[in-house]
Amino acid sequence: MPPTSDGRTGSAQDAEHGYAAFSRMFKRVVQEALNFDRDLASEYGLALTDLMCLIFLEASTEPVSAKMLAEHVTLSTGATTALIDRLEREGFIERRPNPNDRRGVIIALVPERAGRVLDDQRALSLRLRAAYDELSVQDVDGMMRFMHRLLEGNE
Repeated sequence: MPPTSDGRTGSAQDAEHGYAAFSRMFKRVVQEALNFDRDLASEYGLALTDLMCLIFLEASTEPVSAKMLAEHVTLSTGATTALIDRLEREGFIERRPNPNDRRGVIIALVPERAGRVLDDQRALSLRLRAAYDELSVQDVDGMMRFMHRLLEGNE
């Protein structure tokens, strides 16, 4: 059978079965990642949003303001302040003077406390990296196009 306009071959029924299998697998991967993070957060007495905050702070290459954090975890400024207060009280983060703006503060990880959580979270990151390393450049390009297309409605 000749390829379709998108380069795939097969009948409409094959395409529908392929999509159904793809959809189930995609949902399973999302659920697995969510369960992993939720269980990890719970193990340390954290909410999922708390864990997202710690992961963001670790990955950031620049000083993180409360506003940046609020945008990342999609919380209001009031809810973000409560998040920061809670994580600071529990020793996961600390507020520091912003070296670029003496009126502002930055939010920084406390490595001795946050490091244990983030070390445990790396297990999922390592699985993701191992799967990524098996992909060809074309596979990565296709996956990136897919994910960007999937997120188009949210940006």
